Amino acid sequence: MKQDVIKPSLRRRYEFIEFQLMWEGTVGRKLLQQQFGISPQQATIDLTSYLDMAPKNMSYDPRQRTYVAGSAFRPKLLKGEASEYLIHLEMLHNGYRQPDEIWPASLPSFDAVAVASRKTDPTMLKNVLHAIRSHQCVEVTYVSLSSKSDKPRRLFPHAIASDGHRWHMRAFDNDKERYSDFVLSRIEKIEIKEGVVDEIPEDTGWHSFVDLCFQPDPKLSDRQKESLQIDYGMENGELAIRVRQAMLFYYLRFYGFDPLEQDGNRMRNKSSFHLTVKNLDQVETSLGRRK
Repeated sequence: MKQDVIKPSLRRRYEFIEFQLMWEGTVGRKLLQQQFGISPQQATIDLTSYLDMAPKNMSYDPRQRTYVAGSAFRPKLLKGEASEYLIHLEMLHNGYRQPDEIWPASLPSFDAVAVASRKTDPTMLKNVLHAIRSHQCVEVTYVSLSSKSDKPRRLFPHAIASDGHRWHMRAFDNDKERYSDFVLSRIEKIEIKEGVVDEIPEDTGWHSFVDLCFQPDPKLSDRQKESLQIDYGMENGELAIRVRQAMLFYYLRFYGFDPLEQDGNRMRNKSSFHLTVKNLDQVETSLGRRK
């Protein structure tokens, strides 16, 4: 059976089989039945047809009455990355899934840091999304930490973005005549202005991309540098990421830098994760600090 012709519902069940084999070492008919609400007969068909597709990935153990992962197991549909397991724990921890909806069959004891912030109003988000789809203007009352003004703002949103902690609305500020990011949870009131169509400039910061290149702090020992290179999957001692110019500030903070902390006339080039920016001059230019 070719992978590109597998029906989506069956492919999902095959992925579940691979997940169990990789992380639990076994997979049986009962698990498939419980997870997907299928009949015992269908579960048996799924297991045997997966075995036909990947005969080296599992074998039936009559003693345990279940399938066990083969010594030559290699995922054919999943990537086989740790993130495929950890995302289930994150969804459970954040309340997006119930224990019977995630795939790990035997949960380890775990915990995760939860960022405390005001929840985003779903009605407000629906209005933002509607304005983006219909290219309309919104008038908002926004709580800004840098301004005490309560004056309604007329904004033209075109995208939303996350900085890793909070979601923002990317919009053209009609009064300040520039593009800015607005934290969704700080929007107190929002009204779509029907029929308002202004000529607004292109968001070059959103549509332009920057190459951000990290490397281990030169002050580290060779052993420490090698460890960091492994941690971040660096190639030739570097971690290169292509990011939107509008997201550059957030990426720097995500990797432990404070772009507002100055060393002379530019950003202090040291992160809390013992990284430095190799192409700092280019980054400074993209941040708007150099011409």
